[in-house]
Amino acid sequence: MTPATAGWPAELRSRRLRLRARALDDPTPDWLPEAESALGGAGPPCPLGDRIEAGDAVYWLRPVGTATPVGACAARVEEDALVWTWLAVEAEWRGYGYGGAAVPIVERAARRLGATSGRALVPASNGIALYFWLRLGYRPLAGAAWAKPREGTWMGRALSARDR
Repeated sequence: MTPATAGWPAELRSRRLRLRARALDDPTPDWLPEAESALGGAGPPCPLGDRIEAGDAVYWLRPVGTATPVGACAARVEEDALVWTWLAVEAEWRGYGYGGAAVPIVERAARRLGATSGRALVPASNGIALYFWLRLGYRPLAGAAWAKPREGTWMGRALSARDR
């Protein structure tokens, strides 16, 4: 276990969605390559395996009562912030609320690990992701720097005690 994943539970749940920690040797769903490409917008794909190797907590998203993942997410707690590094849902299941349902589940777990805010870097070419994070209460962070000019917009929001 790495410092980034220390303390993250193997499974997270809500009434609607179950998140199970992903391992490097888990089978790769057919939809994963398309999701990795979609995440990057016009930029390069974002391989989910890279997030595991980086030590992020990575979860499969499964509707309760099903064994097949419809999406995946990755995050880490850095200082006092939950940093979202990957979140995508299979194209067939986009628009059904699974991505949005996963966010508060992971936020609650991160809050228990000491996070007081959440952050997500939205690629400049991914307008759908921008609106996704806006709907969840994330707002552009003024003055936030990114690694490369025009790489994207950092979005953030405070995590409240109710997020526990």
